Amino acid sequence: MIFDYRDTLIILRKTQEYTDDDIDTFQEKIDAFYKAYVETSGAGKEGITNYVHMLGSGHVSYYMKKHRNLYKFSQQGWESLNEKVKLMFFNHSQRGGNYGLSIGENERYFLRSIFLGFQREALWISGMAEAYFTDGVM
Repeated sequence: MIFDYRDTLIILRKTQEYTDDDIDTFQEKIDAFYKAYVETSGAGKEGITNYVHMLGSGHVSYYMKKHRNLYKFSQQGWESLNEKVKLMFFNHSQRGGNYGLSIGENERYFLRSIFLGFQREALWISGMAEAYFTDGVM
């Protein structure tokens, strides 16, 4: 059961486009896993999570056929963004702390530094910042 699951993950995590043989092998292996998991291991209905359902019912292989590669939908970009938010928050803000005696309580914006950081990054990623400095817009 575990070997079938491992083999399906190897296919699923490929960065190249899936061939029809890859998709057929994936579904055969996941069907064998699903049957062993539900019937042989005794997991039954209680052991069916959303992910196991998606695998066993053919939803994942449908999307494999439709998009030919699922790696491009990886969540690693969101994890990277979360890490950037965390670093900006802890390294570039006072987390709502003291901004000095001249700043009122309602003027303490600890998220401002995060938004300014994202604004800066968006300008560089889009190429607008580079164009500003290289095209003589100044």
